[in-house]
Amino acid sequence: MKRSGAPKRRKGLERNTPMVNKTSFQRKTEMPRGNGFKRGANPPKKNGRKGRPKTAPKTAIDLAKVRSEGLCEIGLKCFGTAPAVESAHRRGKGSGGVGPKNTTSNTASNLLRGCVACHDFIDNVAPDDAARLGLKVLHGKAHPYEIPVQHYQHGWVLLDNFGGWRAAPEAACTPGALLPVIVCGPWDLLTGGGAVAEVLDRFGHADCCGWAGARDGLLVCGCRSVVCAVEEAS
Repeated sequence: MKRSGAPKRRKGLERNTPMVNKTSFQRKTEMPRGNGFKRGANPPKKNGRKGRPKTAPKTAIDLAKVRSEGLCEIGLKCFGTAPAVESAHRRGKGSGGVGPKNTTSNTASNLLRGCVACHDFIDNVAPDDAARLGLKVLHGKAHPYEIPVQHYQHGWVLLDNFGGWRAAPEAACTPGALLPVIVCGPWDLLTGGGAVAEVLDRFGHADCCGWAGARDGLLVCGCRSVVCAVEEAS
């Protein structure tokens, strides 16, 4: 068989007009450079507001650190022997909220210093059991500094917002049925005004009929409901 020769090379396409080098796109005005988003800052939300703080203010944490003396205040898993390395919120940030109108979530009375195991236990494993002991405070009208807590080192106490604590009245410390503790002056208890009137209004007893007064350390409404435990102001 006779082989055919190699095919002839065709002529490439030619452009009738030469290509013109155009100038690159240039912005007439420079875009302002910002500082950029810094790692660790609270990212802004779509509505322009900053996100909720990820932790409590350093001042409140420092007060809780001094109060704990470096040991876990919860003690349900470590029995109070482990170093306190985390701050646990008694009332969660989602329940109490933070901000200019409601800052109870980030106060020393709402913080407990704990070890990793105890913090995880009251937050994720047994929050209901923790609430029975005041280690968690459910959403409601009472403030964290009014709810007794079973502190592993000191027993049943009331925490304040200055890093201190005091023994809680026995009448308020029934596990699972904790009562808020309100400080009232003797005149308020006698007349039902002042702090007593504020408490009755806050807990929904302002319109109840009858006399409200203290009996055995408890504030009893005219409807015969126990509203809270009371301490007379010194």
